This record gives sequence, structure tokens and C-alpha cells, in this order.
Amino acid sequence: MVRTLSFYGLWICFFIGCLAGLLAISVAKPVGMEVGIATGFATMLVCVFAIFNGGGRPVFGAMTDRFTPRNTAMISFVLIAMAAFLLWQVPGVITFVFAFAILWGCLGGWLAIAPTTTGSYFGTCDYPRCYGLVFLAYGAGAIAGPQLAGLIKTTTGTYMGVFSYVFVLALVGLAIAYFTMKPPK
Repeated sequence: MVRTLSFYGLWICFFIGCLAGLLAISVAKPVGMEVGIATGFATMLVCVFAIFNGGGRPVFGAMTDRFTPRNTAMISFVLIAMAAFLLWQVPGVITFVFAFAILWGCLGGWLAIAPTTTGSYFGTCDYPRCYGLVFLAYGAGAIAGPQLAGLIKTTTGTYMGVFSYVFVLALVGLAIAYFTMKPPK
């Protein structure tokens, strides 16, 4: 598995998808407050977003089975880019709710795309060991996402600057998915 470009493409795409989603989870309440949502309502919205996170798993799992892992990954990155672009360019309460629901749903989606792709591309004979390596991308995203958000908040004074970076990362993920997420030969 580690000798294939498909593995590295999947790993990087999983990393970017998780980075965007975990970044969104880490800043949901403060960004909501930055766009003018009351603290209590922002906290309640985090619970609503968690439903989208859970719902993203069966939705993206079904999409992966139907449209191939590569196409589903590309759809995820288009959605992430769209949500990040809206938050970056048109911040507001409605944009916040819509975009964060998408970002949380796509994170849940990557928790369906990556394991399905691992089994599909590399077989199930040694699946636990193979997916263990792929799952390291989730951990890396869990570290990088909130750290990136904190760094940007510290340097700019706002969390809204995060979304331009997420937009660019989603476009990078889209290109990587297109060129590398193919079943190995």
C-alpha cells in the first residue's frame, strides 16, 4: 500500500478534509459570535452541527459506493471550498449556519470516504493495519486544524481569516483527489 501514489493521495486528501472539518469544530462557537450570534444560540448551533457531522457519514458512505471514492472526495472538496469561500467573502448569520453545517457534514463524510477507499483500493486482507496508517491523517488534521485557527486568530485578531486558507486547501485537495485517488494497478 505505501508503495502506491493512491495511498499518499488518499492520506493527503483525508488530512485536508479532516483539517477543514476539525478546524470548523474548534472555532464554531467563536466564529458564530464574531458574525453576531448570541453565545447561547451559538452553543446550541454546535449541537445542530453535530447532527450534520453524524449524517455526513452515511450520506458520503453511500456516495462513495455509488460514485467511486475519487468522485466523492472531489464532491467533498467542492463543498468545503464553497462553504469556506462563502464564510470568507460573505460572512453573516445565514452564511455561518449554512457553511458550518456543510463543513461538519464533510468531516463526517471523510470518516466514511477514507475507510471505504482503503478497503476498496487495498483490499480487506490486511485492512486493520492499512487503515491504521490512513487514519494517521485524521490525527494530523486534528492537530493542524485548531493550531492553524489559533495562529490565524493570533496574527489577524479574528477567526474569519481562517476560511481563505481552508478555501485554498480545498482546491489543493480537489486537485490531489483528481490526480491520485485511483485504484492502484
